[in-house]
Amino acid sequence: MSGEDFEPLITVGDGGILYMSVGLIEMEDDEPGMIDHPVFFCPFCGTKLQTADDVRAKSGALDEDEPTS
Repeated sequence: MSGEDFEPLITVGDGGILYMSVGLIEMEDDEPGMIDHPVFFCPFCGTKLQTADDVRAKSGALDEDEPTS
């Protein structure tokens, strides 16, 4: 992968969820893909930015059977 193939390391996704790219994975078509993970705390100062419940609610993944924190 070249530098122009990379997306920003930290980005705001659909629904306003803040994500950080944490790795690369080889996809089925042998093209590399980015692995993103929600950011809960600022990596620079430690300020809480969003909770797991916030991410679930914004992504529409909140399930009634799933425990909340």
